[in-house]
Amino acid sequence: MVTILAHNNGKIKNLTISELCVMQARPDFQDWTIWVDMTNSTESEEETVLIQMFLFHHLAVEDCQRERVQPEEGDHFPKVEDYSDYLYVIFNPVDIPLGARIHAISDDDDAPPLSINFRTRQLNAFLGLNYIVTHHYEPSLAVEYTMQLCWKNQAILGRGPDYLFHIIVDQIVDQYTPVMEYFDEVLEEAENRILANNNSELLIQILGLKKSMQRFKRITTYQREILSRLARGEFELVSTEEMVYYRNVHDHLVRIVDVAESYRDIINGLVDAHLSVMSNRMNQVMKVLTMMSTVFLPLTLITGVYGMNFEFMPELHWKYGYLMVWLMLGVVFGSMLFFFKRKGWLD
Repeated sequence: MVTILAHNNGKIKNLTISELCVMQARPDFQDWTIWVDMTNSTESEEETVLIQMFLFHHLAVEDCQRERVQPEEGDHFPKVEDYSDYLYVIFNPVDIPLGARIHAISDDDDAPPLSINFRTRQLNAFLGLNYIVTHHYEPSLAVEYTMQLCWKNQAILGRGPDYLFHIIVDQIVDQYTPVMEYFDEVLEEAENRILANNNSELLIQILGLKKSMQRFKRITTYQREILSRLARGEFELVSTEEMVYYRNVHDHLVRIVDVAESYRDIINGLVDAHLSVMSNRMNQVMKVLTMMSTVFLPLTLITGVYGMNFEFMPELHWKYGYLMVWLMLGVVFGSMLFFFKRKGWLD
């Protein structure tokens, strides 16, 4: 589906692809501000708009169509490229799947595995002097919000494509906040499970959390660099007046990246805590086994001595010899337990 908004003299109107093609040939085309949004567009629509009408570079078009042509490759990482007459920008909006929930801690082994389930999307944008073309195969909340905002305040589109693109990017960054809250819940649950029911399977899940967080940080770091380049005046297509808005969005994303870095440190701490708890539990097991071995060592010695059955052993034919050995074993056993208890070794 292709949606085309054209703004001039404070008014917005919808255009079809053929109407836009006619408008491009008019001498007053530069007086219009055009926004073309392509949502899950067909191959023929992409051929018409991206190649025939706007003459975008074939490398940019290939990156734009990657999600459809090479779905196994996944989304392209964020980047910005200057083609002189226009900028080509890729952003990766991030959200969590609908229905994702953090389950309460469980005392048994049936608790669901911990994982950070988030998905990325590829949002392509071509930013020209008087136009912006957005392209995405999946619905975009940022684009939908900006589209509604343009109809409510039609002067927004008239401020130029660079200002409009800043609104879209700002919405993408704002959508990271619930994702970070979701991450925080997962990490808190991981801490609880480490203390309540630590096992080797939990370590595998924590390492999975670490891998997901590294992927998230890599995406946000790339986008932070893009916003930094847009905000410091590296591209002429971003006016000086609009740079302040990009700097504001850049500041928001910097905070997101800092939080993601702190979460990665927390996950590293969870790995250390897991290993520490496992080591402490192993020490407790070894302590019990050592105490049992220590207690039974003298008992084994006594029974070993009286099990030799030499002919001239004094107690061998004694009537109460058997009871005496049991009494001796009980006294030694009880004395050693009392001694260990006083020393606090059994706590």
